[in-house]
Amino acid sequence: MADLRALFSSNDPVGTSEAFTNRQSQWQFVAVAIEEHLRHIAAPGFDVEDLEAPRGNVLMFHGVGGVGKSTLLRKIEASLTAAEQRPVQWGAPAWAGEKILPVRIDLARSASTGSDFERVVLTIRLALAARVGQPLPSFDLALRRYWEAQHPGEPLEEYVRRTGLAGKFGQMLPQQMQAAVSEAVGALALPGLVGSAAGQVASALVTALRERRERARALAGCARTAALLEAEPDLEALSYYPHLLAWEISRLPAKHAVTPVILLDTFEDTADRHRDTERLLQRLVWLMPNCFFVVSGRNRLPWADEALQGQLDFTGPDAWPGLAPRRASRPGPPGRTAPAST
Repeated sequence: MADLRALFSSNDPVGTSEAFTNRQSQWQFVAVAIEEHLRHIAAPGFDVEDLEAPRGNVLMFHGVGGVGKSTLLRKIEASLTAAEQRPVQWGAPAWAGEKILPVRIDLARSASTGSDFERVVLTIRLALAARVGQPLPSFDLALRRYWEAQHPGEPLEEYVRRTGLAGKFGQMLPQQMQAAVSEAVGALALPGLVGSAAGQVASALVTALRERRERARALAGCARTAALLEAEPDLEALSYYPHLLAWEISRLPAKHAVTPVILLDTFEDTADRHRDTERLLQRLVWLMPNCFFVVSGRNRLPWADEALQGQLDFTGPDAWPGLAPRRASRPGPPGRTAPAST
C-alpha cells in the first residue's frame, strides 16, 4: 500500500536526505537498539533455544497514518543494506562492521491470516537463501513438508514467482530446500527414500531420532526438531518452525554468519477480532531471539500489557520489558517504543 503523503512530499521522498533531517533521533534509536541486541546475542549466556528468557529484540515506531512510518522503514532498510544509502547526518553506527541482513515486509499486502503469515515466513527464508546460500536443514525439511501438505500440486517455485518474491530475493530457496531433503536422506543412509516426499523423509528422521541414532541427532540438532516434524503440518505448526530457523541461523559458520533485522510495516493491518495474525507474528518474534524486529504501526505494541494474557502467548512487562511503559520508580532498560515523528 503506497504512502501517498510521503510519495508527494518531494521529488524523491525516499532518496533525498533532506527529507529525513528530522529523523536522526529515530535512526539513533534503531542503531543503539541493534548495538545492544548484537551485544546480547554474543554474550556467553545467550541460548537461542531458551523459551523463558525475557525478550528485548523488538522496537516499535507508532503514529497516526500519514506521518511517514513506511518511508522511515524503507530508509532504515536502505541504510542497513548499504552505507552509501544512509543519510550523512545519521552517522555510522558502532556496529558498522557486523553482517546485518535487513528484511522489510509490508503486512498490508495480504488479506487472510494464513497467507499473510506464510508470506512473512517465506520472505525471511528467501532473504536468507540469497544471502547465506546454503540449506538450513531442519527448518527447510519442516517447511517443505508443510508446503507439500498445504499446497498440493503447487510448486514453491511457482508461488514465489506469482507473488513477486522471486524478483526481490531470487529463486534459490526451492533448490536449497530440496538439498535439505537430500541431505536428510543421505545422513540417514536410507537410499530407498531418494525422490520421496518431504513428509516421508521427515517421518524417517523422527523415527531415527526416537531411536537415538547418532546420524539423526547430528542432522536435527535442535532439541525440538522431532516434535515439530511429528506435528500435523498446518498453520499452527508453521508458526513454531521459526524456532528451527533461529537455531539454524545460530549455527551458521563464521563466513556465512548474519543477523537478520526484520522490519514489519503497517502492523495495524494485522488487527482482527481475535488477534489471530498478531498471535502468530508475536510467536515469530519470541521464537527468533537472535533476530531483531523493527515494527511500525498506528498504535503501540501492547504485548507488555498483562490484560492480554490468554489472547497472546507471551504477555506482561516481565516478558517484554522494553515494551512496558516506563515508570520513574522502575529500574531497567529504556523503552523500545517511539513516535514515528518528532
